[in-house]
Amino acid sequence: MKNNIYKIALVLSAFVLALACENSDDLTGDSVAKPSSPALSVSLDFANSQSLIETEADYAFTVSLSQPQITAVVVYLELQPSSTATEGDDFSFPHSVRIPAGATSVSDVITIHTDDLIEETETASIKIGTGFESNVTATNSETVTFSIMNYTDGDLAVGLDWALGTTITDNFGNEIGVYDAGDLRLLLTDGTNVLDGADGGAAESYVLSGAAPDGVYYIVSDFYDAYDVPVDFDLTLTFDQAGTINGQTHFFPAALNSAAICGGNYVTLAKITKTGTSYAFEEVGERNFVKNAWAGIDTYDFYAPAGWDSKIVSNVDCDGTYLLGLNAEWMYEVWGEVIEEESNVYYTIDSSGVITIPSQYLFTTSYNGGLYPYDVSGTGTYDDSGDTPVIHLEYVLDQEGFDVGAYWQSVGGMATPFYVADIFLE
Repeated sequence: MKNNIYKIALVLSAFVLALACENSDDLTGDSVAKPSSPALSVSLDFANSQSLIETEADYAFTVSLSQPQITAVVVYLELQPSSTATEGDDFSFPHSVRIPAGATSVSDVITIHTDDLIEETETASIKIGTGFESNVTATNSETVTFSIMNYTDGDLAVGLDWALGTTITDNFGNEIGVYDAGDLRLLLTDGTNVLDGADGGAAESYVLSGAAPDGVYYIVSDFYDAYDVPVDFDLTLTFDQAGTINGQTHFFPAALNSAAICGGNYVTLAKITKTGTSYAFEEVGERNFVKNAWAGIDTYDFYAPAGWDSKIVSNVDCDGTYLLGLNAEWMYEVWGEVIEEESNVYYTIDSSGVITIPSQYLFTTSYNGGLYPYDVSGTGTYDDSGDTPVIHLEYVLDQEGFDVGAYWQSVGGMATPFYVADIFLE
């Protein structure tokens, strides 16, 4: 009997053990994190290029993994050799950040400091994600640059940064960075003459001294150089004044285009009126290279006593100010010739508003299978005293020695031996 009881006890113990094993959970199936080689990316809470007056300020960034990991991932930050600011005095930053196991991101800050030293503008350039991170397939790093201007009461700090209106690539399909695509200058002018400026290799910064003469100043930007691909540049202008103005920002979309690189391709961004250490700002955003349409009349004759409609537009390029569309309607509607090729017609305006069109090629027309080249010359006046600029032109068409206007007058087609345009800016 004793033996039977012992056997029953053994069976019951085995049964209980089996149930316990069946209901136990070793948690091996609960983890969703698996070892992998994720991609690392960096996002910023600020533009990657900053111009600022030295002041205590934090600039936050976040590093992220495309997948969580079962071990922590350390991401490194590195100060670039081009930096001139002093770590610890002018700025501080973590040399590494740690994304914990099971997490996908971590955030931290770069801090700009204030000191009592009078210094030139200094830069701090920091690369977030050096490429030496373990267990990641790709490190999409971000390099941030701070132009740190001296903290001086009364001074006005001006910052200029830019972005591309669209992505551009080189011949191998590699994306061209914004500062490789174009190197812009920040210029201080009196409206006519360049007084001072800044021309670094990336975003620009300039300090207008509080001791500078009172008066009106203009902030202008142009190209020092640009990649040989036409693209719009979106410009951002910032103003800072210690204790008074903090990061005042103005945005100018498509303010410049790199289709032409010369001194004439510039944009006037802002007007500054300085009174002591007080500054008043006015956005301008006026491009020098800009296409304008001119409405009104281009040519009066027998068939259109009230005048033919103007098709004239004006523009500016590196060679000067020019017209397109001159005599377009009359040439087709009256003379019956089709303009096949047209050239820019350059003109000048002197200080009294007198327009001069030197003799130059205008266009080539076709008629009955033949091609006919025309030159143009003329004079006129420019008047901007009213609500909109007005131009009066008197011009001559020469078709290889044949004066078309003089002939047209001789047969009663026109009152004058020259063509007349009265146009106004739309």
